[in-house]
Amino acid sequence: MSALYPPLPLCAVLAAALLATAGRATAEAPPARAATCARLRAEARAEAALLYAPRVQLDGARTPIVVTADDPTATPADGLQARLALALSPVDALRGRAIERVASADCAREQLAGQLEAVLVLGDRHGELAATRAELAYLEAHIGEVDAMVADVLARFERQRATALEVDELRGRRAGLRRRIAELHHGQALLEELDGDSAPPADLAALAAAHDAAAVQADRRRADVRALQAWRLDVRAGVAAADRPDWFATVELGYSFGRPWQRAADRRAIHARARELADDPRSVSVRVARLQAAMRRSVRVLADELRQLDAEAEQLRADHARVAHLDSDAARQLAARLTLERIELEARRTSIATLLTTRRPLAGETP
Repeated sequence: MSALYPPLPLCAVLAAALLATAGRATAEAPPARAATCARLRAEARAEAALLYAPRVQLDGARTPIVVTADDPTATPADGLQARLALALSPVDALRGRAIERVASADCAREQLAGQLEAVLVLGDRHGELAATRAELAYLEAHIGEVDAMVADVLARFERQRATALEVDELRGRRAGLRRRIAELHHGQALLEELDGDSAPPADLAALAAAHDAAAVQADRRRADVRALQAWRLDVRAGVAAADRPDWFATVELGYSFGRPWQRAADRRAIHARARELADDPRSVSVRVARLQAAMRRSVRVLADELRQLDAEAEQLRADHARVAHLDSDAARQLAARLTLERIELEARRTSIATLLTTRRPLAGETP
């Protein structure tokens, strides 16, 4: 009976090796959108595990009674036979590995989709958080200067060197700046929840192209799984119990002549998938192209506004320089007005410049 057993451990060793190498390949894959990738890989492993492992088969068969010319009386006792076998299919093992490759390809696509979605979810509000923070930081850094100007005009008013209108004007301007700071704090809180403080990708178009390539690659991996269905290769070895137990081994090899048509259909499906990604309004590529077009228009408008603000700021600096050396009350009041206008204008300029710098990469331009 010792001759019955060698084929069985060999099949088990091969199956264990396939399971072990598949486990290492899955564990070494880079993490991406952890929960989704974990689900995809676990589902693939659940399906592939049955394809990697050998199968135990128990067959009951009735063999025909054969009478030969040499010995017409030689017949089986009852014609019944029981078989216990261990079966392993290399094609099934390859199919299991192909299924896990599909999960890895889907995981890579999910990773790229996550990076793109973080940008697309903001849409035309991208960069507003950085601009809000920049403007807020500028105003908070200069509000003390405004407080000093209000204190100065109040002191002059007590000495009857400033009018109530002048005091009211500076107080009103300061109140407006404080309201603006409060609005910016509120806007910052809302934008932080929406934005998540994530940095935009260096090249949005390249990232979208990589996502589409990953989506097509996932479809190619699925085509690889389908391609293996055309082949059949089963190896079985086991024990057949009849009058005298004995071991047996069988090899089955098959091929479907439908494979050429399947290959052509797979090629058409992959080409159609590429066209779908390029043309579907819901696809990532189309959404990215629309966002980039919107960002390019925004960059042009912001650049024009920044040039106008720079010109106004230069004029304010020149006007302030003309009255800064004068010591009269009227000159000090005018200098205070010009300083307030400069602070308001520079705060706006800081916001616009930050927004412009943030949006240029999304528009496909160099900052």
